[in-house]
Amino acid sequence: MTVPSPADPSSVDPSPTGSSPAGSSPVEAAPRGLVHAAVLCGDPDELARRTEDHLRTTLAAGGAVEIVLGRRGVRAFRDLLGADAERVAFPSPATVVPSVLIHHLDELGRGVIVGRVCADDPGPDGDLGEDAVTLLLAEHPLTVLCAYDPDDPVEHARALRHHPWLLDDEGLRRNPGYRPPSTSSPVPAGLLGSSVATLSVPDGAALAGLRRQVAEVAREAGMDPERAEAIVLAAHEAMLFASGADLRSDLLPGEHVLDVRVNPAAVVTECRGTPPSGTPLVPVEDTRFVHLRRFCDHATVHTDHEGRLVRVLTGTTR
Repeated sequence: MTVPSPADPSSVDPSPTGSSPAGSSPVEAAPRGLVHAAVLCGDPDELARRTEDHLRTTLAAGGAVEIVLGRRGVRAFRDLLGADAERVAFPSPATVVPSVLIHHLDELGRGVIVGRVCADDPGPDGDLGEDAVTLLLAEHPLTVLCAYDPDDPVEHARALRHHPWLLDDEGLRRNPGYRPPSTSSPVPAGLLGSSVATLSVPDGAALAGLRRQVAEVAREAGMDPERAEAIVLAAHEAMLFASGADLRSDLLPGEHVLDVRVNPAAVVTECRGTPPSGTPLVPVEDTRFVHLRRFCDHATVHTDHEGRLVRVLTGTTR
């Protein structure tokens, strides 16, 4: 499956956000498992009103409710919920960022969370965080309601691109603008981990530094030498793809970044590249991408409005 090009913010449907736009999907009951929905709403009081039914239903069933917003948002929800607000958690947005979101939600269990965790991060981590929620928590009994400003064209496009559901005044609807992230194989829980090394890779000469950095992290993570060598090869080739190059050419110059993440299950090399304008994204069924997966357990390719992201899961640390 080829990942589509990023949404053009200028093409976003300007329909009112509180009601459904023409041609939208019908209102549906919440499915079993994860509900990952965008709430196109810039006003905290309106956001509280629109999500109230989900919050009160969850509280009545004994589930957990978290509101991850700034002071205005917290005040709006406390005013609306009254005494029930004492049963709601209000973690600081500074403690729930995209890089820890998956682990935070996994620990939450059954419940509802409302916030702007990924919306407030305009970089690749925000896009990656949204896709990771959908990929990794599909079976979790969670409702994740992500607030995005409909008057910001970039936020509006991003909300439509990354959320399977929309929540408007009438209820939940399937999002016809949703673009599922492309995955080469099932992505295991805990894909994202804490970043332990970040390295700029501006040109082909910097690839040697990339290989040394990944090898060092793999050794520290306890990988056996053969496995560590495979991780290095996967990261090298992933960065080539991220830059728009192929296996027969050198890294194309650009603002490319390697980020190595480690969690209890895996070492992840995240290669972010800015290929030349018009360079086609490598689809996961491409023979070059198939070759890349010879060196890692899982490989996923994403694109966002800033360029592209090739993300490679490269083995287990335990």
